[in-house]
Amino acid sequence: MVIPVYFKTEGFSQPASSLHFLLAANGLFIVNKTTLYASVTKAAKPDRLIDQEESLALRFPKIPREIMEQAYGFFDAVYRKWDGEGVVFLYHDPSNGAYRVVVPCQTLFRYRSLGGRWRTEMRVEYESAPRPQGFIKLGDIHSHADMPAFFGCADDKDDVEDGLRIVMGQLDRSRPDIRVSFVIGRTRFILDPKDVIEDFATTIEPPPEWLDRIFCREESDNRPGALHEKEAPSKKQNGHD
Repeated sequence: MVIPVYFKTEGFSQPASSLHFLLAANGLFIVNKTTLYASVTKAAKPDRLIDQEESLALRFPKIPREIMEQAYGFFDAVYRKWDGEGVVFLYHDPSNGAYRVVVPCQTLFRYRSLGGRWRTEMRVEYESAPRPQGFIKLGDIHSHADMPAFFGCADDKDDVEDGLRIVMGQLDRSRPDIRVSFVIGRTRFILDPKDVIEDFATTIEPPPEWLDRIFCREESDNRPGALHEKEAPSKKQNGHD
């Protein structure tokens, strides 16, 4: 016997089925309508059922070294120029295994410290971007500037879209720190980078149009909250120069 399952969402109306399961925000119920009564009761766990663990099996090839080096080059350039973070979208074509990096328009936030130097906040806001024809969005990669790579509370809050999440940190070192996860329905699966990406070590210089999509919102002593597009301090000197 097959018992249908219905979901109680906004605008839900009772189905005609005399016996069915109803999944609501507060649990699973059994709805039973007979000639004598109509009942809605909590569904008890059947004795024959066993537990199921959460699991994830990836079905896409490793992200090629060149793609990672393109993202690394972009993040390195943003860090050297603005001391800031960055984000790129990652697209995949399942028909031929191809990958593509897309840089959305994004905003960095800078402020003048008490000593008069410009500082960049450790956050970046970004817009949507057109999906390349024939590709599906696999996820995104974002950087943490010279901070370690990790998934924090902000990531848990922001990652409402299912997909691959890669964080690249410690860009002030000879090799970046990498963390990889895959988010499904707000559940984050932590992955071994070696299982997802090919090994990489160098940067590929980003095309100028990628950096043209970086905007800086700078707060100065005279003009708080003013927006200065493309205004930035001199290039930062670090180990990648």
